[in-house]
Amino acid sequence: MPFEIIDEKKGIAKTNFSIDLVGNNSVSGEPIQLSQQDEENENSSDEEFFRKKFRNLSMTVTPSRFFDFTEEGMLKKAVPLFENLTIYANHNADVNNWKGFTEKPYWDEENDPPGVNSTFVFDKTVDSRLARGVEIGALRSASVTIWFKFKKSHENLRYYYDHIGTEVDGELVRLIITEITQVGEVSVVYAGEDPFAKALTKDNKKQKYKGEEMKLSKGTLELLDLSEEPSSESFEKTLKQHFETQRGLKSEVKALKVTAEIGENHLSETREKAVTLYKASKGESFKQDYIDKVIKTADLETAKAFVGEFQETVDEKAPLSCLKCGEKLSRRSSKDDDDTKQKPQKDISNFKIS
Repeated sequence: MPFEIIDEKKGIAKTNFSIDLVGNNSVSGEPIQLSQQDEENENSSDEEFFRKKFRNLSMTVTPSRFFDFTEEGMLKKAVPLFENLTIYANHNADVNNWKGFTEKPYWDEENDPPGVNSTFVFDKTVDSRLARGVEIGALRSASVTIWFKFKKSHENLRYYYDHIGTEVDGELVRLIITEITQVGEVSVVYAGEDPFAKALTKDNKKQKYKGEEMKLSKGTLELLDLSEEPSSESFEKTLKQHFETQRGLKSEVKALKVTAEIGENHLSETREKAVTLYKASKGESFKQDYIDKVIKTADLETAKAFVGEFQETVDEKAPLSCLKCGEKLSRRSSKDDDDTKQKPQKDISNFKIS
């Protein structure tokens, strides 16, 4: 489900955070290994109970809803909260729907990434079909309900939640989890979110990603311009291309902003010049509505045309002349070609002293 914001100002929220019970690390392909002391009791079963050790949550950024669990020490501190959780199915947290409980949570530093591991204990007398499904790997995923405190990766970004999963200013927009305050229950569900959270195994062989462990939301697929669920290799490649494209677009937008600023300044100056010449040509009979609604809203080409038109009117009504000789002058800011020609040099021989 989408996360629920409980207190925006204090950064408190709640969500069902999916985890995967079986398979390998779907991003790197590395299996999550059992420690040596756990190998003998990887799975245990009797007439009443089936036990399965697995990764609960990992110190990573999830690829679907972009929760960031990498805050140093945060997840390790939450390990005790995963003790004695009631196991349900599909988050139907009814007293008549329990399937078992969790036990012996611990912090796992031996695998990459590190994270919280624990044992699921399924009561086969309550739901033998579900217990058997987990035992043979037919049921692969679970989801943990957590309450947590968070901070935004971009504090001042407007419409923040619409940008989650995109890159802004070279950084992924995400929710950075600062504290897990409560873990409510665990449910066996269809699919997981944490690509590293899977059953622990003693098989040292690397297995290929099968595609079903990592599920991206429809919105995330659209953001990445994907039509279907990618493999781990293509997902990593797609993300890299996506971020490189974003960086390129960011540079282009920055350059266009500079160009647009120059253009806007030039347009503004041309309009103001047209207003000044219009007032000079009309004298006291100028119309303010014409200035506001026509001249000040004109595009650059129209504004230039106004400048030329009003300049001619001003030159006709009040031509400039030299105060000394009376020669007519131009109000143009440009120079004639002849003005830029170099004046002839005087003959230096006329200044020699013999």
